[in-house]
Amino acid sequence: MAEASWPSDETLSVAPAVSDALESYAAGVNAWLELVSAGGRGRGSPELLIADERSIDAWTPGDSLRIARSFLNGLRPESARKGTPSLSSAIIPSDRPKVLELFATDPQQRLDAWAIDGDRTAAGTPILAADISGSLSLPSEWYLADLQFSTGPAIGATMPGVPFVIVGRNTRVAWAFRSFPVPDEEAPRGPSPVQAAGFLTMLELFTRSADATDAIGVAADMLPKGMEALAIDRETVARWPKEEAVRALSFRDIRLAELEARQSIFSTEGAIGVQRDTVSTVARTLLPLMAKELWFVQSRDSIEGTDANDLRRELLDRLASWNGDMDRYSPEPLLFWTWLRALQQRILKDEFPAAQQLWTRPNPNFLYAVLSDRRGSAIWCDIRLSSPRETCEEQVRVALDDALGWLVDRYGRDPSTWTWGEEHRLDMQWSPISSRGLLTDLLSLQAPISGDPFTQFLTSFGVEEDRPFLVSAGSNFQAVMSISEAAGSYYITPAGQSGHPLSRFYDNLFPSWIQGEYLAMSTDLSLARGGASGISRLTPATSDNPRMSEGQSE
Repeated sequence: MAEASWPSDETLSVAPAVSDALESYAAGVNAWLELVSAGGRGRGSPELLIADERSIDAWTPGDSLRIARSFLNGLRPESARKGTPSLSSAIIPSDRPKVLELFATDPQQRLDAWAIDGDRTAAGTPILAADISGSLSLPSEWYLADLQFSTGPAIGATMPGVPFVIVGRNTRVAWAFRSFPVPDEEAPRGPSPVQAAGFLTMLELFTRSADATDAIGVAADMLPKGMEALAIDRETVARWPKEEAVRALSFRDIRLAELEARQSIFSTEGAIGVQRDTVSTVARTLLPLMAKELWFVQSRDSIEGTDANDLRRELLDRLASWNGDMDRYSPEPLLFWTWLRALQQRILKDEFPAAQQLWTRPNPNFLYAVLSDRRGSAIWCDIRLSSPRETCEEQVRVALDDALGWLVDRYGRDPSTWTWGEEHRLDMQWSPISSRGLLTDLLSLQAPISGDPFTQFLTSFGVEEDRPFLVSAGSNFQAVMSISEAAGSYYITPAGQSGHPLSRFYDNLFPSWIQGEYLAMSTDLSLARGGASGISRLTPATSDNPRMSEGQSE
């Protein structure tokens, strides 16, 4: 995270409350590092066995600001983060129409949120749902915390390294964010140190907000570019900017609108159901365009064997009755995405033979433009190097046979044994040591998982040629909050609260996350104490009490 251009802490103007929190946080980190170094208390942690803890630099408030800046930078598209120019129409052959979606790059992480007014909820108070997507790694990038301040509690998700709640609530108001791409020309250098400091100041003020209007007033002054803030209290849903940013609807937006319209009254359980939805609008939109001419077309026999037509017919029948649910135990999602991937390769490989990522990673927005012939985009289906002019119908048919050949070679000829989860597997790697090896494999988590990059429960695809649907990123924090005792607030992260692999809290939340079982959290500290298995007290060091003793942990 270190950056040579980072200014010294003294050059930044930070509110006293924020400065005090950052300094106290740094003092706590450093006190523990001293104890680890003096008594070897942390030697069981694998990264400290590999890298001597004495080589770890002391934590400073500037490090927390760097974490905040890195987080804000991760919300920008990949091309903007790396400082490289976006691919432009200059590399598109002159006989091909420009399709902007072809070169779009995803941000490293994304913030999503939506709110329901109280007149549409069972408890009569608004509901705020929040989702953060990003790397799925161990330890988790998000940490659930109940922070008790002199001004009152704040609960929700924090980032390790930042002593404030990013998405969460106090006793009176809940807040969350949406992120959207900012054009490179509007933010060419990314977030500045001053913006990172302002972001933390905004979070600190949120913890003391009296109502949703108060919180949004803070956001109006301090919200970073490329973000929208949503806040609720017992009566109000507020947002800043007051008008939502104008942007094209995504496949996820379309599905969310369908789910919102389907229910007249929402409960927190209903909101959780929306967040965990795995029906893909991509499949429901593209499959009719792909298969419309195939129901009565014979196979081109790219699959060896006399039963090629029967297999093809069986799978087309399966897709015809499929609702687009990316269920990990079903074969239809595997067939659909393998087919889509093969189609994109057929369409783009001749134009971009060296840009492998363009034709190996499915891009539904581009394919929708081509298959619907938007502004003449169907010409992309023609192979430039061949004499005949290929149509999209021909490319779709051949791509289906390509996909079936790949699946038969991999799993045999019985589709009832194929499952989406066999290819669409979560690979949550232990991340403190970046190199892949036996230790990393032992401490990582793998599991079949539902969803796709465009479902409400988001799971991104990887880049490995042999494992194209491997999942290493996706929804890594979800929350449903209401300022109501009857409705409650619920949160979930994919791993555990501990970064130590030998702790029972290292991965204890993983089964709940897979099954969509959220944790209830309350701002009432007595409820937490009542359900606690123990209490650990960290006492600030003083001249009379220079070190923590064993007796101070119960």
